[in-house]
Amino acid sequence: MWALAIFIGRIADVSLGTIRINFIVRHKKIFAALVGFIEVTIFIFVAARVIQDINNNIYGIFAYGAGFAAGTVIGMTISDKLSRDLISINIISKSSSDNIERLLREGGFGATCYDGVGRDGKVKIINVICKQNYMPKLSRIVFTEDPSAFLNTHTLGTHKGGFLYGIKKK
Repeated sequence: MWALAIFIGRIADVSLGTIRINFIVRHKKIFAALVGFIEVTIFIFVAARVIQDINNNIYGIFAYGAGFAAGTVIGMTISDKLSRDLISINIISKSSSDNIERLLREGGFGATCYDGVGRDGKVKIINVICKQNYMPKLSRIVFTEDPSAFLNTHTLGTHKGGFLYGIKKK
């Protein structure tokens, strides 16, 4: 029974740790501090229980490790769901740029295209800005058309104006 409590507690504290890091990156100091307080409180209770029975309960040790692993995955999933981050995606396709551009626009994405020069010559670069949670939809469109396309993403800070997929106009 304690092993299950350790497992669940560890999932909770590691998931909260992942969420706290996202708050830190987004400069949400108060939220990061509150989540950190809860995270560390849970951690201390769980760690104390594992150490207290370290010689008699191998299951507690395994539950601790398994909870850490599961908490990492669950924390990342929750962070992705909570994320409102805007990303900029550069798409380079050697063979299907025009089709990808058309499919993205048909899918509701705004696309800005410009010419570039790569190692093997001229390329067309397609830039899309959208919320991070739309990345799977964009990736499906691009990689269905060209499995060898190159995508490069980075998180954006502030923005003003323009067309952003997934963000309603005011």
